[in-house]
Order: sequence, then structure tokens, then C-alpha cells
Amino acid sequence: MDKPRWKIAARRALALLLCGALAFLTACHSDGPHEIELREGETFNVAVADEPDSLNPLFATGEEAKEFFLLAYDPLWRLDAEGKPVACLAEDYSLSSDSLTWTIRLRQDAYFSDGVQVTSADVRYTYETMMVSSPVYDPCFDGISDIRCPDSFTVIISTDYVKGDMRINPVPILPRHIWSEVSGDLSGFENTEMIGSGPFVLQAANDDPQDISWTFRARTDHFMGVPALGSIRFVYYGSENGAGRAVSMGDADAAIGMTDVQLTTLQGVPGVRLIQSYLPTSEIRAIAFNTRKGVFTSQAMRQMVEYCCDRAWMLSMSSGDGGQTGSVWASPGASYYYQIVNLRPFDTATGQNILYSAGYGDMDQDGKLEDIVTGEKLTLKLITSSQDDWSSTAGTVLSEALAGIGVSMNWQTTDGDVQDICVPKGDWDMCMLSWRGSANPVLAARDFRTSNNSLTGWSSDQFMTAYAQLCSATDEISVQNTTIQLQQIFYDECPYVILAYHSDIQAIREDRWSGYEDVLEKAGGLFGIGSIEAYMAITPGVEALG
Repeated sequence: MDKPRWKIAARRALALLLCGALAFLTACHSDGPHEIELREGETFNVAVADEPDSLNPLFATGEEAKEFFLLAYDPLWRLDAEGKPVACLAEDYSLSSDSLTWTIRLRQDAYFSDGVQVTSADVRYTYETMMVSSPVYDPCFDGISDIRCPDSFTVIISTDYVKGDMRINPVPILPRHIWSEVSGDLSGFENTEMIGSGPFVLQAANDDPQDISWTFRARTDHFMGVPALGSIRFVYYGSENGAGRAVSMGDADAAIGMTDVQLTTLQGVPGVRLIQSYLPTSEIRAIAFNTRKGVFTSQAMRQMVEYCCDRAWMLSMSSGDGGQTGSVWASPGASYYYQIVNLRPFDTATGQNILYSAGYGDMDQDGKLEDIVTGEKLTLKLITSSQDDWSSTAGTVLSEALAGIGVSMNWQTTDGDVQDICVPKGDWDMCMLSWRGSANPVLAARDFRTSNNSLTGWSSDQFMTAYAQLCSATDEISVQNTTIQLQQIFYDECPYVILAYHSDIQAIREDRWSGYEDVLEKAGGLFGIGSIEAYMAITPGVEALG
């Protein structure tokens, strides 16, 4: 894998930063909050299997990068361990009588890590920049029509409709005085210093092949208070096995992004606590249908494939104990997840009957179905990616089940992303793909809302009506009821078959660290929960202090 661009300049940038840091801080904020030296022995080492794809929040999509941003930046509202929005940079807010205008008052004790105070200009700059330049966060701004700053700590946001998800917006507020000075396309900005207002600041990024790591120092001047940790160090181990072994050997204090293999290898290791959780952002694995043409314009034919999906066997063969069978587009870790009661079972006989009803039969008695009018053999084209180990296993199980009822498969494997082949007008019938969920139900449902934005081409007036209701829902009961309706519509019309939810497997050295129990109980996990609370709560034990 090519090294991320930001690493090329990392050492030079860090050297310049260290040389000029004292003078810069003094010039920018000589009489405000400041850092103190890192306390020895309080570094929490986290083993990771992947590197961040970028340190630029506008374009990074990887889970490691999102954890970095969680530490270094603040949003207007953050999520607590239960996934509920609580005040962060937004100290309070009020809504107009028609709920179309938000007046947000910012707290006045928030500072970026270079000492510059956070103001309304930073919020406006961030929102307007991301609305134009960020494919990652652009969906968060649907419905926003105008942003004004009447003073340094007031932001007024106008919306085209009642925007119920405003306080679940995870966008990190960027320092305008840094980003507005970037020349050229912002996609080329490597952001190696990661100056933000969050409770941790990037202290070092090491690109030595023998020690690729990122160290975040705890700030002592953050409005949330002083973290119990002195610093957090993420160390890249190159693989899930390497990360798991580092925890087992005591070289790391925690590991994230592991697979079901580590459930076995780390089970029973003294001092290691395994955490297998389903988070709002847990991976969702599915079959997508091309509903624009061919046999899968028919809802019944899509459901036929589902009857031929032995989800339990696919999961067992590909992930062992590292997941659970799927049903809807929401992760089981999301507060709005809805468990389908009458899930269509693995039943190839029912699938075959659907084919007979659709006009297929084995006219020449060769065990393969053909259209009884045209005589054309029923052959389905499946696309999978060699980058997804699970899709090969699931594809094999599905192919065997379909062959058993007379359906032939034309199976193509690509070395890249299946969506490079499965374009709207592409030659494909089914593809296997995965995505990560979201704590924001509006963002999670958004990709399925119209044929223009959906991979499959599926559209539903009923779904769109419910989606519009979700966008404007402002209370938890309405959100819950509407997302249940959306998940049921999606399941009934079956543009996708959700095969499995992959669990997020983490580990922590509980013989060295404590304080996280309450977060673990509320969130179901420590890392990847979209909340800073775990990092603020983890407390070094006697051994960690040396």
C-alpha cells in the first residue's frame, strides 16, 4: 500500500513546528490557556491494524482518522456514550417559532491548540467550506440555506425545512486562520499539525517503518476538564494479528479493528479484556440488486434471492463468531435499529416457486431454468471484490443454493471496488459490498432515498415520504418510529439483502487501566463509538504509572 501523502512531509513539518512552537504560542496567545509538560508514564498505547487514509477532515473516510479527529477537534454538539447529543462548542441554542432558524451561542472558553480563541467565524468557515468541498460531510448540511454571525460568539443558521438532525452533526470545527490561508485545492492540504480545539493535540507523527505512530498529548486547558491520561499513542502494526499480539505481549494497552481470529487467540490471556460490540458504525454486509433492468426490476425476484441466502452459514464460514446475521440497513448498535420480526428464512423451495410463478421452468430437463417463452437460460451476473474476504465465501454459498434450484451464475471478481463496475448503467445483476453505519439515522438512510443516489436504482415513494418525515423529526419518539418505518419499507421491497453485521472487536489491558467501565456499559465499546468519553475516562493503574 502506498504511503499516505501527508507522511512525506511529516518530519519536516514537525521539525518546523517544534522549532517555532514556543514563539508562535507566545505571539498568538500570551495571556491565555497553555499546555504543561507531559507527565511521565501515562501514555496509553493503542495498536491499530490500519493507517489513517488522511489527516484532512474534509476527505478522510477511514475509522482511524475519525478517531484522531474525535481527539483533536470539537463539534458544536458531541455525542455522549449513549449516542445522545450534548453541548460542546455550542453552549446553548434557541429555535424560531417555525423551527427554521437556529440561534447558537458559542462558549467563550474554547481555544485551538495554537492558543487562538474559537469564534463564530470558525463555525461559519467550516460549514461553508464543507458544504462546497467535503464529500464526507456534505450530507450533514442538507437543508441549510444561510449562515450568519452577528457577533463573535453567535451563529445563526437558517434552514429550508425543519432540520431535526442539526444536533447530531459530527462536523469538526476547523480553525479559519489556518485553513483559509491554504493556497490551491484543499484536497492537497495534508494538515500534519492537526490544530483543533479538542481535548488532545497531536504531539508527534512518526513515519519510521519500524515505528509508525501518532501521539496525542492531553490538554490541560480544555473546557471539558483534564483527561486522566497524559497522552494517547496509536501504533500501526500492519495487521490484525500484529495488533492482537502486541496486546497479548503487553507492548500495547489496547487494540482496535480486530477480527474473529483474535477472539480465539486473545481469549484467556491474563490481564486482557476482550470487547465484542455492535456500534452505530459497525460494518454492514449485503447483496445489492440492479433494479434498473433485467430480472431484478421485480421485487419478487429480489426476494427469491433472499430465500436462497443461508445467512447463518455465510456468517459462520466467513466470520466465525465475529458477527451476527443481518436484516435491515441499520447496525444493531444504533439506537434506532429495528429487528425484523418475520424475517424471510433460508428456504430454496419457496425461492424456486417464485421462479416458476415468474415464468421460468426446466423445459429441456437439464437442471437449469429458462424463460418458458423465449427459452433463454436464467443466468445472473454477480460482482464481488477480492479485497473483501467475506464476499468470496458468501458468493460461494449463494451460488450453490441458486444452482440447486436451476439458476446459473456468471461470477466476476474485481481487484478494486465493486462500485467501479456496478455503475448505474453497468452490466451487472448483483454485487456484494459493505459499508459502515452512522449514529445519525438521516445520514444512514440518505443513500437509499432516490434512484439518483442509490447504487441499485431502487426508488420508493413510500420510502421518500417517510425520509422527509425523518429529516424534520425533532423528538426521539418520532425519530424512532420513522426509522422503524423506513427499515420495514426497505426490507419489504428488498433492494438489498442485508447478510450480516460484523462486530467491532477490541481489547484492553484491564490489569493496567480502569475508569472506562461506565462508558463500556453505555456504549457497548470503547473505541469507534463516536464519543470522546472513553478517552476522557480511561485511568492509568499502578503499573501504568511505573
